[in-house]
Amino acid sequence: MVAKIGKPERFDMVVFYAPDAEENYIKRVIGLPGDSIEMKDDVLYINGKKYTEPYLNTKKGEIPPEENLTENFTLSDLLGKSKVPVGHLFVMGDNRRNSWDGRRFGFISEKSLVGKVKFRIYPLNEMGVPK
Repeated sequence: MVAKIGKPERFDMVVFYAPDAEENYIKRVIGLPGDSIEMKDDVLYINGKKYTEPYLNTKKGEIPPEENLTENFTLSDLLGKSKVPVGHLFVMGDNRRNSWDGRRFGFISEKSLVGKVKFRIYPLNEMGVPK
């Protein structure tokens, strides 16, 4: 379910027109215009401030404790810009090891947004648990 109202906020799940495909993607807003982003030792830093990402706990629990879910990076390393440009967002998927997201295709235009995800229905496995 997607709502087409309001401006995206940090950590919202959004649907947008893919910049590199003929489909829509669902990703999490990590960086807003003017933000600097760094990932170091599986910790997210936005504008130098440390943020927890509790929505990643399940995925982190699926890997050995000595491994990182998300590789170290800065926006400059990935995209050649130190801050998210005006009118754009930096997005990442929650399945960080297998997500085709802003780390690969760059910033997305705010104009490409379809809306905010209000809730998702996940397929269930044979035990009735979300896959």
